[in-house]
Amino acid sequence: MPPPADGEPAGTSKALWVLYADTFIMAVGFYMLIPLLAFHLLEDLSLTIAFVGVLTAVRSASQNGLMPLSGWVADLIDYKKAIAVGVLVRAGGFAMLGTVDSVPLLVAASILSGLGGALFHPASYAAYTALAEGRDSVRVYSTREMISNLGFVIGPMIGGLLAGFDFKWVSLGAALLFLVAFIFTVAGLPAGLSARNPSASGIRDVLSNHGFLRYCALASALWLLASQLYLVVPIRAGDVLPGPVGVGLVYTAAAVLMVVTMLPLTAFVSRRLSARAILGAGALSLGAGIAVMGLWGTTAGLLVGVGLFTVGQMLSQPVMNAVVADFARGGSIASHFGVFGLAQAAGSVVGNLVGGLLYTIAGEASAVALVPWFVFFGWGGLVAIAFWTRGPRPVQ
Repeated sequence: MPPPADGEPAGTSKALWVLYADTFIMAVGFYMLIPLLAFHLLEDLSLTIAFVGVLTAVRSASQNGLMPLSGWVADLIDYKKAIAVGVLVRAGGFAMLGTVDSVPLLVAASILSGLGGALFHPASYAAYTALAEGRDSVRVYSTREMISNLGFVIGPMIGGLLAGFDFKWVSLGAALLFLVAFIFTVAGLPAGLSARNPSASGIRDVLSNHGFLRYCALASALWLLASQLYLVVPIRAGDVLPGPVGVGLVYTAAAVLMVVTMLPLTAFVSRRLSARAILGAGALSLGAGIAVMGLWGTTAGLLVGVGLFTVGQMLSQPVMNAVVADFARGGSIASHFGVFGLAQAAGSVVGNLVGGLLYTIAGEASAVALVPWFVFFGWGGLVAIAFWTRGPRPVQ
């Protein structure tokens, strides 16, 4: 693919714009439904918290556990086809989540929702890699993250409005957006977006790349910190601010900060620092943000901590994806992103387990109550040192 004419966005290809539009539409659809789903299951269907947790686990397992396999399939069949099938499957799952009330059908809906994500997630990132060839890949992935966060801002607003009528409209509206993404994908993405050298041994080739596996381990360690966005951040926000409205405002503020500053920040650091330096700084910023939120128990401390945490996200997320693309230059791009997605999921699971344990300790009135926050900061420092000394080569 030819390089852009004097940079982006003027040099952004039509297909890349279609992929950006896909990302935005799917982000709005996802965030208008998922944040409200637990409330619907608990209040409208009177399910237990334990069963809601099971449904969440089923959706996550069917998505993250299948990513290496679905990435390999995407390399073989074409990224466009994998994305199209994935968004259709997820549309079906999302439509069911708000319109069925039996346990077997809810389980089926959760499996379909996760399976759809498994199909389109690695394929979508691989398509970004293919379409970013000849362009600044960090900028492309930064734009993708910015657009996704814009969906994070808008989605819950739309979902909240529709929920005022009936939750089924939230579910059907989200499904409709994924159908729109299907139309965009089929009409706008070119055919032939696939690995240059697809083979039946794609996953085995990826797993034999020791440098990539070491990078996945480091990324998983970093994701242990990033996963606190859905655990420690809302808990601390709920402790400091009044009620769920305050928690929502914190998330919205973080998303707006990302939308406004991600592109200039990543452009500034990527011109001056290597990938390993940026990822190390991101890990340190994530750990510091969590520590500040825990140790400085005021509104100001919460805002400063969330700000540091968000900077860590902005530094790490686009560069992590660009490095995966760098490893995948020899082919099997979606297989690389599938394995990488599984590594991130492992970090998230451990992060939630460890975070829950540490936060339980922090909530106790004892001499060790402050220790967990120093543990988070120390982990961020260790991951930063690991990236600085054993991290990937700079993204070209």
